[in-house]
Amino acid sequence: MLHRNNFLVGHGPAREQERVAALADLQVVDGGPEETFDRIARLAKASLGFPLAYVSLIDLDRQILKTHMAEPVCDGSRNTAFCSVTIETQDVLVIPDTLADDRFSGFPQVVGEPYIRSYWGVPLTTRMGFNVGALCVLDRVPRDPRDGDLSLLKELGRLTVECMELRAQATTDVLTGVQCRRSFFAEGERLFATRHPEREPLSCVVLDVDHFKRINDEFGHAVGDEVLRTLGDLLRNELRPDSVAGRIGGEEFAILLPGEGIQAAFAVGERLRTKFADLGGHRLPPVSASFGLAERSDSDVVLGDLVRRADQQTYLAKRAGRNCTYPKLVSAAPAQTAALCLEISEVSDVR
Repeated sequence: MLHRNNFLVGHGPAREQERVAALADLQVVDGGPEETFDRIARLAKASLGFPLAYVSLIDLDRQILKTHMAEPVCDGSRNTAFCSVTIETQDVLVIPDTLADDRFSGFPQVVGEPYIRSYWGVPLTTRMGFNVGALCVLDRVPRDPRDGDLSLLKELGRLTVECMELRAQATTDVLTGVQCRRSFFAEGERLFATRHPEREPLSCVVLDVDHFKRINDEFGHAVGDEVLRTLGDLLRNELRPDSVAGRIGGEEFAILLPGEGIQAAFAVGERLRTKFADLGGHRLPPVSASFGLAERSDSDVVLGDLVRRADQQTYLAKRAGRNCTYPKLVSAAPAQTAALCLEISEVSDVR
């Protein structure tokens, strides 16, 4: 098994968390292979004379192919992914003969179909310097690069990253139809600046799909994508037009409710929670989500402060058993309600 502590040269696990966050910001992980990346792979194969090429992304513990492949070039595990080593470099990784390299000679795609004997991969480096994946070419025979080969592969790698970053500048999350993270926070900051505590209230709801990794593991990522797509449809259909809904993480969403206090936010959260749970067991596996609430207070300097407090309540909802909304304002006695409202402002970041 390959050792995975440093994923950018000179950086450790903290940097890896930043790298994974940068990958999430690109909004390209979900949805499977795409024609844009298929085209780039075809260009790489034709220009370099390789029979196989693909674009892959490296998440925290898995490799995600963004190109269609007829052969088993990877099993989805990061531990047996050539590209997981590629992102540790700042240049093209050239493996002339996989059988002669102890790091890769035991990989399943080397000792079995399609019997990869050579690999060249270029890291996909964002403008902020994070290696989020790789563009690679592979052959069934040993291969050494010729003059100009690696420069061409680098150019195609830059083109791949540019395609990802240009798409990330769009306002809508491709999979769910709600706003992408970047757009949500941009619009939310404008809204936050106009909703001062002494004027109109502003509340935030953060929801996180329960046991989402288990859904992906048991039913496959296509079903996981359908769960997220269905949740996005629910948010777009159930919220008022002036609400702002965005996907801020893999299975995490946030909603801003202008003009609404914490009690109204609780009603919205409970309605969405119930409707989402009711969708499970039909065309979806059993599903639920945990909801957290916060209302803007004097202590909130930026939108992130408000979202962070709502997110803390989501964590408390998960600790309480999931599929619930926190704080439970409607069912609480007046004294408890006051205490819970205070908790929203003062609870420490338990994440």
